Amino acid sequence: MNSRSIIRSLISNPVRKILAIIFAFGLWSFVALDENYAYRKDIKITYTNLADSFMIVDSVPTINVSFIGRGGSLLSTWAAPPKARCDLADREIGTNTIPTSEFLIPTGFPDLKWTFNAPSIAVTIDKRITKIIGVNVPFKGALKQGYSISEVVVLDTVSVTGPRNILLDQKEVLTETLDVKNKRSSFLAKLRIAEMSELFEFSRENVQVEIKVDTTIEKLFTNIPLTLLFTPEQRVSSEKISLDTLIVQGPSNRMHGLEKKDITVKITLTKLPAGDHDLPATIVLPQYIKPVNSVPKKFKITIY
Repeated sequence: MNSRSIIRSLISNPVRKILAIIFAFGLWSFVALDENYAYRKDIKITYTNLADSFMIVDSVPTINVSFIGRGGSLLSTWAAPPKARCDLADREIGTNTIPTSEFLIPTGFPDLKWTFNAPSIAVTIDKRITKIIGVNVPFKGALKQGYSISEVVVLDTVSVTGPRNILLDQKEVLTETLDVKNKRSSFLAKLRIAEMSELFEFSRENVQVEIKVDTTIEKLFTNIPLTLLFTPEQRVSSEKISLDTLIVQGPSNRMHGLEKKDITVKITLTKLPAGDHDLPATIVLPQYIKPVNSVPKKFKITIY
């Protein structure tokens, strides 16, 4: 049959031809969807029955599964993938190895079979605790010359809920960075708590803080004792045993009460090899007070 004959045949009775094509496709689909096939797919894992006093610290979000069944069943699971259910009832704190043979996949297709392409997964569980936590405000910019921050007062209480082993070591949370450029008087600010681990849940998203500002003054100290930190196996000597001079600056209300005993000058030697060393000292000062100048800059120390 040439092309003209085919075109003439379609034009002569197009409805019948279209119905024949639809019928043929439907017959093929019926036969094809009734055959058995197999395919692999990553599906999500749903964790169930975990006690409210516990929480998941680490887990596997998906697992690879091989499905075997009739084409119609596989087509349905491909279009709307089921989720694997992992039962966490009676699991212990710590890392639990859970066999995938214990998983359940609700599909609604009796002919559908599956195998997990991993023998087990690991799920880490910890106790859920809540505690009140400190708030630290980072700054950017500089106050107007001659002024210093004297105190940051957090006016709201912040509590955080999370896994015990992680949260016990967490002392404070950060807020968004606060710009203090050219400020010269105390002020209030509402700051957003910075994002942390998804494992933490905070009692509030924002905190109100008061930034207290005071005039800046300087103060001179002399002969501040030097502290050397070393191991029992080390023997050490230093040409000088004190910092000759130290100039510090800070808000006047804090500087007036600052004494020599509030300042620590130290050098850590524990990880250094034997020999002669020329080392700077670490100067530890109370909050909001900073060093301006010190003499000497370095100390000659010998480790035996």
